[in-house]
Amino acid sequence: MTDRFFPAMFLLGLLASGPAFAARQDLVLSPVNTQALLHARSALTDIDGNFGDVSGALTYDLDRQSCHVDMTMNVSSLKVGSAVLKQVMLSGIMLDSDTHPVMRYVGDCRPRIVKGQLRMELAGKLTLRGQTHPLVLTTELQFQGNTLMRIVSHGGFDQRQWGMSTLLHSVDPMVRVETVILMK
Repeated sequence: MTDRFFPAMFLLGLLASGPAFAARQDLVLSPVNTQALLHARSALTDIDGNFGDVSGALTYDLDRQSCHVDMTMNVSSLKVGSAVLKQVMLSGIMLDSDTHPVMRYVGDCRPRIVKGQLRMELAGKLTLRGQTHPLVLTTELQFQGNTLMRIVSHGGFDQRQWGMSTLLHSVDPMVRVETVILMK
């Protein structure tokens, strides 16, 4: 009996051990769980906008302490204070929604030490007006236990780098962006 018992137990142990399952969360991005916001300043007014049509994917891996975001925003879904302001924002001198109907951000989380504190940032590339440039966002990961509940990222970029007009210097070239992703 012992001749069969130990090999059987060994085989059972191998089968039961199998690969460990990582604590990975995958999320399909949509307007229900994702906000993509922008803020710009002009000589006349502040411009706060959000994109109503957002899509893409987020993967977070707790074991590897990593995340990957691939987010697309429909440019014409931008909501701002007025129809006139929206028309200017979507025009060829700004976001150019007719020629470039989508914006896309692809990036990965990475840890960074700032003044002795561990911080997370999202390092990626923003494609806007057919041009792709690096964009690093400061990122806060909010957890409940070991489960990621929310990611908030913010940063800024110089719109001139993507060929957008400052309307004869009446618009501040720096645009602030923020994304909020709820893991639901």
